[in-house]
Amino acid sequence: MLNAQALVKEMSIDIGILPVHLREIIITAPLRYKVFTISKKNGGNREVAQPAREVKKIQRWIVQKLTPLLPVHEITTAYRANSSIKKNAQPHAENNFLLKIDFKNFFPSIVKSDIIRHLGIYCAEEYDTSAIALIAHCLCWAPNRAPPLRLCIGAPSSPLISNSILYNFDSLVFDVTKEKGIAYTRYADDISISSSKRGELDEMLALIESAINKLDYPSITINSAKTVFASRKGCRFVTGIVLTSEKKLSVGRERKKLIRAMYHRFRCGLLGDKERTRLTGLLAFVENIEPGFTARLKNSYDSKGGNI
Repeated sequence: MLNAQALVKEMSIDIGILPVHLREIIITAPLRYKVFTISKKNGGNREVAQPAREVKKIQRWIVQKLTPLLPVHEITTAYRANSSIKKNAQPHAENNFLLKIDFKNFFPSIVKSDIIRHLGIYCAEEYDTSAIALIAHCLCWAPNRAPPLRLCIGAPSSPLISNSILYNFDSLVFDVTKEKGIAYTRYADDISISSSKRGELDEMLALIESAINKLDYPSITINSAKTVFASRKGCRFVTGIVLTSEKKLSVGRERKKLIRAMYHRFRCGLLGDKERTRLTGLLAFVENIEPGFTARLKNSYDSKGGNI
C-alpha cells in the first residue's frame, strides 16, 4: 500500500519530473487551469476549464493507475474504448417510447470529497488515505480559485472518474430496467430509457429520482428543463442520432443535406483542403451509422471527378 510520499516518488520516476518540482505542481494543481467558453447548440455558453500541460501529464498517469481499480458499468458508453454514440443509441432503436433525462451541472457536481470517498472504497488496498487525498487533489479544479475543489469537463481524468462514481446508480437503475425489459443507457450526463409499451416509462422518472436520493455521493440533480418523453410519432434523438419510425438509426435529414451540398461542391472542385477533410470525416461518421450511404451518394452523381 502506497502513502502520499511513496506515490510522489513513483510518479516522479515514471513521468520524469524531479520530486521537488512535482510537489510544487501537485500543491497548485487545482489552480493551473485555463478557463474558456464554448457555445451550446441550444444557445448560451458553457464554461470549460482545461488543466495546464504538466497537470495533464499527472492526471493521465493517475488514470493509468486507477483504470484497473475503478468499476464502470457496462451500460455507460461515454469516453470508453470500443464505444460510441451509436452504441449508446442502438439499444433504443427497436422501442417505440423514449425518456431522456439530463443531470444538471454534472461534472462540477462531483467534488473532491466525493472522489476521496469513492477511491477509499475501491482503491484502499493500493493506496492509504494520504495517497488517496493527494490523488483526488490532483484531479480537481478550483473554480474562481476557491473551494470546494471539483471536476471539470476538460481534464483527461474526468471521464474515468465521472463514469465510475455513478457505478452504484447505474447498477440500481439497470437491474430494475432489465427486469422490466426496458432499455437503459447513460452517456456522461445524458440518460436514455426506452420501452416498447406505452405507459411503462411513467414510473422510470420516479425510479431515477429515487436512485439519486439513495446515493451517498455525489450530490446530483435532474435538469427538469431537459426531461423529454417521446414516441415514434415524433422526433426521437439519442446523443444526436435519430431513432427512425422504421426502428433504425439515422444521422438525420439536416446532416445529410449538408453532406450532399458539400459533396456537390467537391465534385465541382470548389472545396478547400480543410472542407475536404471535414467532408471525409462526415462521410465516415454517416457510414458508421447508416452503412451504404456513401455508395448511394456517389452513385447519384456522374462517375467523373476525383475521389475523396
